[in-house]
Amino acid sequence: MGPHTLSEQGKLPRLPIPALNQTVDRYLESVGPLLAGDKAALAETQRRASAFLKVADRLQQRLVSYDATQESSWLEAWWLELAYLSWREGLCINSNYWLTIADDPNAYGLATAPKPLLPSDEGYSAGKVWESNEYSEFQVRRAVRFIQRTLDFKELVDEGRLPIDRTRAGPQCMRQYTCIFGMTRIPRMGCDQLRQDKTTMSSRTIILILKDQLYSVDVYDSAGHRKPNGDLESELHTIIADVVMRADQGELDPAIPVLTAGHRDRWSAAYAELEKQPANHATLAAIQEALFAVSLDTTYSDPFGSINAHQQNMKCHGTEPGHNRWYDKCASYIVDRNGTVGYVGEHSPCDALIPAFMIEHVSKAVAGERIERGLLIPETPSYQPHVRRLRFTDVGASVLDMVREAEAEVGRAASESCSRQIRFEGFGSEWIKKGAAIGPDAFAQMALQLTYYRMHGEFAPVYETASTRQFLHGRTETVRSLTSEGAEFMRAMCDPTSTVLGRYQALVRAAKKHQTMLRNASSGQGVDRHILGLRMAYLRVAPLPGESAMSEQEKRAIDEFFGDPALARSTTFQLSTSGLFPSYYLTHTGFGCVAPERAYGTNYIIESKRIKFGIEGKTRDAGKGTDVELFEATLRQTLWELKLVCEQANSGSAGKHSHL
Repeated sequence: MGPHTLSEQGKLPRLPIPALNQTVDRYLESVGPLLAGDKAALAETQRRASAFLKVADRLQQRLVSYDATQESSWLEAWWLELAYLSWREGLCINSNYWLTIADDPNAYGLATAPKPLLPSDEGYSAGKVWESNEYSEFQVRRAVRFIQRTLDFKELVDEGRLPIDRTRAGPQCMRQYTCIFGMTRIPRMGCDQLRQDKTTMSSRTIILILKDQLYSVDVYDSAGHRKPNGDLESELHTIIADVVMRADQGELDPAIPVLTAGHRDRWSAAYAELEKQPANHATLAAIQEALFAVSLDTTYSDPFGSINAHQQNMKCHGTEPGHNRWYDKCASYIVDRNGTVGYVGEHSPCDALIPAFMIEHVSKAVAGERIERGLLIPETPSYQPHVRRLRFTDVGASVLDMVREAEAEVGRAASESCSRQIRFEGFGSEWIKKGAAIGPDAFAQMALQLTYYRMHGEFAPVYETASTRQFLHGRTETVRSLTSEGAEFMRAMCDPTSTVLGRYQALVRAAKKHQTMLRNASSGQGVDRHILGLRMAYLRVAPLPGESAMSEQEKRAIDEFFGDPALARSTTFQLSTSGLFPSYYLTHTGFGCVAPERAYGTNYIIESKRIKFGIEGKTRDAGKGTDVELFEATLRQTLWELKLVCEQANSGSAGKHSHL
């Protein structure tokens, strides 16, 4: 048995505070490509940065002093509040991420569409989500397998048997694995809260959601022993029978779960009303005290195996946007009528990478269990299923109005969102390393940026996630992936007079620069988190003892730096990107774009022989020029063209004057 999962936490270094000069220099370098065509704006940004540097040392010293008062990191509390909990827009699409999981090739009893899509049909690639109004045996049996294997994973974490993640930088912080289970976001006006405590972490229950009705399911018995598969299957079938009966008799409670999808202040107001009523307060507490949630949907995808239809259902429910989910739970599985499984994660307590590792582990374990036809009988002698329905009763007219408002809001958000799975089968990391001779992540980044540049005729401010888990309680840093070297590469690719060799050399320079940027960010030497810390030191940290009074001129220099339009533009990330580890079982990984116009949220998985991109953007009208379908076509063309450039340049056939 290896070392305890958390045994090296005490050896991890704290997140560093970068040097002030370094951060400002790197910031100026990063905005260069965005301001290259406006010399006056660039000069003004340089002036503001220079003036800021002359007076900002007091902010740096405040930040250093503040860091000494924090248990783990100067960034941790501010980041949780400002990046997540004070976010007021709805979680559905905007904040929660969604994942789809490979289907079981032995699935049985499948529902089929009244008129199934054919490969020749226009909508075949996008797929369609249908409503069946029924549940299935296979759905229940697969749901139970995912519940059981997820509990296995939780026990690995609880008992310290999960191996420590390691990279070239050394051991990684493992704390986020402890933040998945028994974790719930609680709506509060202005800024939400998180609840996870000894009660929730030692819980013996999960939440089952069907037709917006909630049930508490005991997954451990009174002695703390795990319930066997047959007992849990019996429990789920009993709950299905109960909710179907109540639906037939018109006895369903209001669709309170949809409130968790919409605007946070609306949900906060509704929550405050609901918790005044003792029974509703008890229901809310039971939801928070559950380990995770499982939603059983009556929808299914056409054609079966359609990843695009599947991810639509995971993103916000394919036929009733925002319904049948509790978006505030950190961990939620969704299982549709045909047993297709996905996952939705609330982002604030842990980054998507950590649950993705868990889901890969769980999915691989489930895939090793063949699910045979036929119901399992309860395995515990004299076992009697126990249904504990969590009710919302005596719901006032104001809350019912808010439910309708949330339905309308999430319905609009869903109709304005366009997302796709782009599965590029032409090549993967194996060829990129050998044929292109550059790093796979840098290659993917250059392809995405070139795609955007070709579509929109301008450079996009680019966010790429860098993990800072080599530090205690480290989360992420921004890689400002748009660089001057990258801009030169994109111009070369779009210049008909450039040679193949010239284009390849520009690609290599851009890739090397990107690798440097990624290394800097991962080692806590990025730009954006430090600027956030300096801003907070200015706004919230009291002057240090003996610190001189700040003059109006100094205040103006600081305000002008933080208020610089170039800073705002460089953080309006029209390309928000994040890469995950190679994975067979994760068939789609998605999150919403973060800018309102001509913007795309892009997650990608680079496997040895293919690349999977999950893209989300708004419709052409809502996104004011965003075009996800054109993005897909342009990205595919760009990837093939880059392959040709690399092969010709490295074959020796690309002479000084050769062109594509």
